[in-house]
Amino acid sequence: MSGIAVEFLKNGIIKIGKFKLTSGIESPFYIDLRRLYSFPSLREKVVEEIVKRFPTDQADVIVGIATSGIALASFIGCKTGKPIAYVRLDRKEHGTQALLEGEVRNKKAVVVDDVATTGGSLEHAISAVKEMGGNVMFSVVVVDREQGAREKLKSIGVELYSLFTAKELFKELYESNTIDEKTYKEIQEYLSKY
Repeated sequence: MSGIAVEFLKNGIIKIGKFKLTSGIESPFYIDLRRLYSFPSLREKVVEEIVKRFPTDQADVIVGIATSGIALASFIGCKTGKPIAYVRLDRKEHGTQALLEGEVRNKKAVVVDDVATTGGSLEHAISAVKEMGGNVMFSVVVVDREQGAREKLKSIGVELYSLFTAKELFKELYESNTIDEKTYKEIQEYLSKY
């Protein structure tokens, strides 16, 4: 997987600066994995690595979280031949008023998203799958920012797997001389708070 962090930075998937996250936390970096889908060879590397490292093939259904997790679930579903479902952030107010689209009842599910921060979105999706009669085997993200998501999911009995932690990504960027020592130290200091 060497080199993926550098490709993430080069393609604007990792951004350095000041950003306010969905969780409300201010961060010296932003990971925008929605951009991953604009780079097919990089996307393919990431999906291949997820399928190779985690037992997604043992699931009956791959469940994505709106919005970025839906595309990731779709690519994993295509690669493994598994059906997909997805969880909305909010329940529809018309039609079936569904929170979850797709069939999960009595099925083993893997919940996927692009990035985990505090775990709120993942917990929401896991709850929706369980509410509809599904069994969540585990959850997978491309990047775990290590800001509480793993612990939150563990407290509800679900393991969180990630291709990378934020620390691993930035260590690779620093060791490849892609970011300078000052930036690396600032990011490490920020991440050490969590």
